[in-house]
Amino acid sequence: MSQQTEGIWRSLDRTEVALIKRMKMNGLPRDFIMSFFVRPGRKISAAAPNEIIKKFPDISPASNEEVAQFIERRIRETSNSDRNHGFNPVSSLRVHEILDLTSDGQSALPGFESHFAEFKREIPAEKAGKAKIARSMASFANNNGGYLFFGICDDGHIIGIDDSQNVERFWNDISDVVTRNFSPFFPWERSVVEISGKMIAVIYVFASDAKPIYSSSNFTKHIEEGSIYFRYNRSSEKIKAGDLFNILQKRDQRVAASALAEGAAVTQTSA
Repeated sequence: MSQQTEGIWRSLDRTEVALIKRMKMNGLPRDFIMSFFVRPGRKISAAAPNEIIKKFPDISPASNEEVAQFIERRIRETSNSDRNHGFNPVSSLRVHEILDLTSDGQSALPGFESHFAEFKREIPAEKAGKAKIARSMASFANNNGGYLFFGICDDGHIIGIDDSQNVERFWNDISDVVTRNFSPFFPWERSVVEISGKMIAVIYVFASDAKPIYSSSNFTKHIEEGSIYFRYNRSSEKIKAGDLFNILQKRDQRVAASALAEGAAVTQTSA
């Protein structure tokens, strides 16, 4: 752990100060910044994001890449914890936390749409649109999981979904597309949440424990049989060789560790 700072900043280490500096310099809202550092039993001054730049001139800001990796890791850690403890990642509380809306409900996370989130203005009605959603879901499952929000523009402006849209039909349709065209099965959750009087639809895809997820058939021009899709920055694309190698290597390591554990258990039973 990096050396901690003093006074009202004593609970922040120097690495965290560097991260907060860059997040503040990038114009991220104070409450959004604080949400990544405050946790049970830990108190941090609410003035930290606004004063930290002048308070610690000797600490250089973190890079944008370091901030992006930090945010992604913290959201992934929270989502994994939610899954393990039965907490619903698409509950109203969680969605509000993730979007970190301002009081007027019109400001979402600057630059949030990246590795772990995708914004859509509306729920797709055509097969091609549903194919793109299913492809994005598979790509999230092959990476670290992520959210799809419907009723939010690319710039984060919330417009909501039209009351006339049949959300339940969409859930059934997208479930059918995913089940028929991707294997093995990967878990996901769905919900409709009210944000300041506007309804948005939300999908959360868990990182799969059975990677890689691959397309088992052709469906429109957007899903190609035998393809493995992976979430890159702001896009879902066919996986690159290095990322596929990493997935397969981790899978082999899990299999080997499981085999060793089973062997050890048999040996202890025999003894």
